[in-house]
Amino acid sequence: MKRIQNRVAGSRIALPVTAVYALLVCLINHLVGQSLWLQLLLLAVSTLLMVQLNNINALIRIYSRMVSCSFLVLMSMVTFIFPGLEQSLAALCFIVFLLIVCYAYQNPRAAGAVFYAFLFVGVASIFSVQILYFVPLFWIVLAFNLLAFSGRTFIASLMGLICPYWFSLLWFGLTGEMDWYSAHFMALADFYEPLDLSLWTVHQLVSFLFILLLTLISAVHFFNTSYKDKIRTRMIFEMLLVIAVFTAVLMVLQPTLYDPFVRILIISASPLVGHYLALSESRLSNITFIGMLLCVLGLTIWNLWI
Repeated sequence: MKRIQNRVAGSRIALPVTAVYALLVCLINHLVGQSLWLQLLLLAVSTLLMVQLNNINALIRIYSRMVSCSFLVLMSMVTFIFPGLEQSLAALCFIVFLLIVCYAYQNPRAAGAVFYAFLFVGVASIFSVQILYFVPLFWIVLAFNLLAFSGRTFIASLMGLICPYWFSLLWFGLTGEMDWYSAHFMALADFYEPLDLSLWTVHQLVSFLFILLLTLISAVHFFNTSYKDKIRTRMIFEMLLVIAVFTAVLMVLQPTLYDPFVRILIISASPLVGHYLALSESRLSNITFIGMLLCVLGLTIWNLWI
C-alpha cells in the first residue's frame, strides 16, 4: 500500500489543489484588496513555467507535480514579500533563464540559447539590479554543469545581458532621464550592514532557515539516489543546488536584499524539494513529509499575522 507521501506526490489533482490553497492564502493576505491582481498573474505564470522546467528536463522520473507544488507552497509561505512587484518580475525572468539555458547542455555552439537566456537575466537586472551578482556564477555553471561554455557562448551571454539596456537607453534618452543609469548601477556597490541578520524580522529569519533545512534534506536525498537519474538531470540539479547555496550566502552577506533573493532561493530549491517528495519512499521520508507539511502550514499562518 502506498504511503501518504507517495499518494500526494503522484496525484493528478495535487497541483490544482495547491493552486487553490495559494489563492486562498493570497486572499487572506489581502492581496486582492490591495489591487495586486498582477501579483497573482505573475505567480500563476511562474508556476506554469516551473511545470515546464520539470516537464522539458524530466527532473522527476515519474509523473509528479511536486516541483511546481513545492514552489507554490513555499511562495505562499513567505507572503510578506508579495508587494514587491519588481522583484516578482525579476524572479519570473530568472525562471525563464533556467528554462532556456538548459537547452545549451553539452553544446558549446548553442549561442542562440545562451543569448536568449542571458537576455532574460538582463531584463531581470533592470527590475532588480542585484541579479547581476549572479552573472559570474552563471558562467561557471554554464562551463561545469551545462558543459556549454566557449568563446562563442560567452560573447552571446554578454550580448544578451547588454541588449535590454540598449533598448532602455533609447527610452531614457527620449525622456531625458539618463541619470537613471548611475543610480541603478551604483546600487551594486551598496553593501549595507553585511552579516547583520538583526535587520531581518523573526518571520524572515525562521522562513529562511526552514527553506535551508528543506534544501539540505533534499540535497542529501538527491546525492544518495542520483545514480538513478540521467547524467543530464544530475547536472541540472547540481546547478540548481549551487545557485541555491550561492543565493543563501548572498542573503547572509546582504540582509537588506532578502526580498529579491528569497524568491531565487525558492525557485532553485523547489526542484530539489520536489525530487525528494516524489521519489523518496521510506517510512522516515513519509514522516518527514507530514512534518514538512505541518511546519509549512504553521509558518504560513504565522507569517500571515504580520
